[in-house]
Amino acid sequence: MSKTDPFAERAARRSGGTAVGLPGQQNTGLPGVPTSVSNGQPVVFAQGRPAKMITLADLPDPEETPEATGDLSAEEEAILALCMQGVKQFENAWWVMGKSLANINGRRLYRKTHATFEEFAKEVFDKSRPTAYEEMTSYRIGELLSARADKAFEEDSNDVSARADITIGKKAAGALNTVTKDYGPEVSVAVHETIKDATGRELPVRELKGVIKRLPRKKDEELSQEELTARARELASQAPTAGPNSAPSALDGIREAVSQLESAHRALAPAKVKQAMEEDPVETARLLTEAKSSAEQALNRAARN
Repeated sequence: MSKTDPFAERAARRSGGTAVGLPGQQNTGLPGVPTSVSNGQPVVFAQGRPAKMITLADLPDPEETPEATGDLSAEEEAILALCMQGVKQFENAWWVMGKSLANINGRRLYRKTHATFEEFAKEVFDKSRPTAYEEMTSYRIGELLSARADKAFEEDSNDVSARADITIGKKAAGALNTVTKDYGPEVSVAVHETIKDATGRELPVRELKGVIKRLPRKKDEELSQEELTARARELASQAPTAGPNSAPSALDGIREAVSQLESAHRALAPAKVKQAMEEDPVETARLLTEAKSSAEQALNRAARN
């Protein structure tokens, strides 16, 4: 039985039943999962590695067995191995997605079905341009940590820095994007490790953003890795210890507001405004007027302080 193409199906659903390509192009449907051949047998690449892609159908239905004790049976060992493979597969999924998007954008592979990468990301994956670009930057941290951990595990080498206590999610990696853009993923990981060491805990994304935003950008003050991590350690040590249910501070609120203003500034790029005006000039004009009014109110409040 041949595999269905989930990307083509998604595109077809969004276009009302028929995948639509660009004029003049042939075979504009998106490809299925890529395969290779090993010893004459096709190999499916799961999350970028030759492996079987775990699906829901591969996993048994969960059962409650409160009476289970002692060693695992052979069947239980098999189920555990399968579940661990599934967890590992999707633990890595966010940075595999980011690297995939980076390839599609950088190589302009989207041109097979779409005029722009922005249209591709939105129609195929329902991702906005800022979200897609954030993932395309942050994947490098996840990939780096994964590669280091894999190498240390396989070679049992103390020469590779792979700390079992350092893990990172997509939002935390995104919070480090300014460091990644300025200095690369190695330095970004070092900053993340330094912050955890300084605070003795994994900071919530909101607090991590607060520390990172106070680090200078490279264009304003270029620092060595040692200087940058020292600055991060100092800032992290000053951060108040907050409980999991504590409300954000007023300063955190201002940082978040500034972050949202920066996101709005990127979203209102001339090219995006022009495209929106072509789609719906009346609604776009209304939204721009509303944005201008909100921006003026924010500026007036800031000027009064």
